[in-house]
Amino acid sequence: MFSKKKEPSRVTAHDEAVLQLKSQRDKMKQYMRRSEAQMEREREMAKKLIQSGKKDRALFLLKKKRFQDQMIEKALKQLDNIERMVSLSPYFHN
Repeated sequence: MFSKKKEPSRVTAHDEAVLQLKSQRDKMKQYMRRSEAQMEREREMAKKLIQSGKKDRALFLLKKKRFQDQMIEKALKQLDNIERMVSLSPYFHN
């Protein structure tokens, strides 16, 4: 009796694009956290390998770490671009 008619939600293409950007941002942050944790574990493993005389295996892990560092740098640049695009949106609300 006293209820008001609600208009249907109007989700625009812009809203969907902003949502996709935010989703991508969150996935990239999660990827970076996982990568950093993995790199720390492998760094500790490399220390133990060096102590046990397995320098070739330790060197491999350190090279892998360097590669992961480069991947994280790329992810940071992409994350910065995404943050900039989201913040330029007039509908940005965290």
